[in-house]
Amino acid sequence: PLGGAPKCPKCGKTVYFAEKQNILKQDWHKACVKCETCNKKLEPGNFSDRDGKIYCKTCYNQAAGIAGYGYGNSQSSYKSYGQAESTLDKGDGCTGSGVSAYCNACGEVLPTGVKFCSGCGAQA
Repeated sequence: PLGGAPKCPKCGKTVYFAEKQNILKQDWHKACVKCETCNKKLEPGNFSDRDGKIYCKTCYNQAAGIAGYGYGNSQSSYKSYGQAESTLDKGDGCTGSGVSAYCNACGEVLPTGVKFCSGCGAQA
């Protein structure tokens, strides 16, 4: 073997011209271009690197501690979507909006169910 032949950063063996792929300015064996965590074969431009190691996007986010889409409790959130009871006060149906109304005379906010405005005394 040539003394100056590059060594693959993944396996440490000599990389010959016919089998090399340049990743992160280093020559890798094409077969060694895999995710550090899950061993998924990676294509140029479709991976991320951290500390000289390469990862698929999913494993990189986990290795880097990045939370976001696909992490945390997304599955349970998806399953429970729309299942929870509303916590809005539905009121008694007499005020229109269900939460509060405004006095027609002075514009004061009226609590649900009041008969007269506390600001001007007008009938609600």
